[in-house]
Amino acid sequence: MFSKILVPLDGSKLAERALAPAFTLGQHAESEMIVARVLVAEKILVPDMYLYGGYGVQWPDQALEEARAEATEYLQNIQAARGKSRLAITTKVLEGDVADAIVTLAAKDKVDLIVMSSHGYSGLPRWMLGSVAERVLSIAPCPVLVIRSTATLSSILVALDGSELSERALAPALEVARGFHSQVTLLRAVPEVTPRDAQTLDEIERGLGMRLQEEIHEDAAAYLNRLAAAARDTGLDVSTIVLHDSAATGILNHIDNHPVDMIAMSTHGRSGLQHWIYGSITEKVLRNTTRSMLVVRPGKLPAQD
Repeated sequence: MFSKILVPLDGSKLAERALAPAFTLGQHAESEMIVARVLVAEKILVPDMYLYGGYGVQWPDQALEEARAEATEYLQNIQAARGKSRLAITTKVLEGDVADAIVTLAAKDKVDLIVMSSHGYSGLPRWMLGSVAERVLSIAPCPVLVIRSTATLSSILVALDGSELSERALAPALEVARGFHSQVTLLRAVPEVTPRDAQTLDEIERGLGMRLQEEIHEDAAAYLNRLAAAARDTGLDVSTIVLHDSAATGILNHIDNHPVDMIAMSTHGRSGLQHWIYGSITEKVLRNTTRSMLVVRPGKLPAQD
């Protein structure tokens, strides 16, 4: 499924956290690996012993040339260090807006998965600062795996709501699970019949409110069990859970109280800041957890083997 994997780097140790999981998946799928770095040219001050004050200005062209040489050497070192993986590794030095350059490369080279690191902070204020990962997630042409810690992805949660859109996260998540031999939990949050609604229903027919709640639960459980059975047939360890809660709250409460290393979810195809702030359940979970996340947007999924 992941025949071509892109790993964007910026030269930091934080960004390099994406390398290990990306190459684990690459070895499992025998993928072609693309390791890229995007240059950002800026006017900078550099030490100059011949100038009064000890500093001189380095202009963009000169700075870009030196940055390109440094980035090329950096990627070559990454390539050499990972050479024993026996995977085909291509390095790319890109220029321009970082997120746009990553997404453009992914589309041009028909990448099946982007694996990139992001900070482990949670909460809206930090996300509002506009990380590259946030922008890539909102416009990527393929699934994006955001690595937020060094934890092995041994426990994966796939959040579903019964729709075809939500199920688009399932196949990529199961492929990640195969690569890491992960335990998988399929979760669905369903609405709870409120006491007021139950009372209204009971006025129509005694016990109707409780029976409705049971039917909602049974339908959700049957849906998850059907998907889980198909996944188990491929040798995966899959369990299911039905929560009576709002979707985002239920997911966040679950991962706070259970060992979850990665959450897999689909999201709508909208982009732009307004949709990001007021958008889908996926974005709400993303903004309020420190777990790694696999996010799948509408569009063409990687071909399944």
